[in-house]
Amino acid sequence: MRIIGIDPGTYTTGYGIIDNEGGTTRVVAYGCITNKSKRSSERYLAIYSALLDIIREYKPQHCSIESTFFLKNPKVVMRLGEVRGVLILAAVQEGLEVFEYPPLKVKQSVVGYGKADKNQVGRMVKSILALKELPKPDDVSDALALALCHVHNRKTIKLNLVKTI
Repeated sequence: MRIIGIDPGTYTTGYGIIDNEGGTTRVVAYGCITNKSKRSSERYLAIYSALLDIIREYKPQHCSIESTFFLKNPKVVMRLGEVRGVLILAAVQEGLEVFEYPPLKVKQSVVGYGKADKNQVGRMVKSILALKELPKPDDVSDALALALCHVHNRKTIKLNLVKTI
């Protein structure tokens, strides 16, 4: 199974793509989608187009994206929600199943501690995926952590879905 993890950002969106087959996980690709346009509509179109290109090139089946969380600035929350909507739309249009995970769950899944800092997350991602160096910027390591979180939690999700049907 190929999974793309996405850490949404208004100017920098991290992505990380991993394969998980038979208990083995390997990195396929990772990077950032960046756009410094002053106009949000132009940024959203650039983010949308870039993600479509990435999805079409690497053909993941699942998308793991960070869910909305509380921030003090309502304007930032609203803009981040808009970016998430653009990212989710691109993933769904390309036929991906989309799963949302809060930051606490991602950190628990990857580090074992829900209040881990960014450096701890990056070091664990590097270790788990046997990377030669820490993925940078933090948006990239967070995106890879989101993909790993889905690997660790997808069986539970399927069990829960079976129970509700």
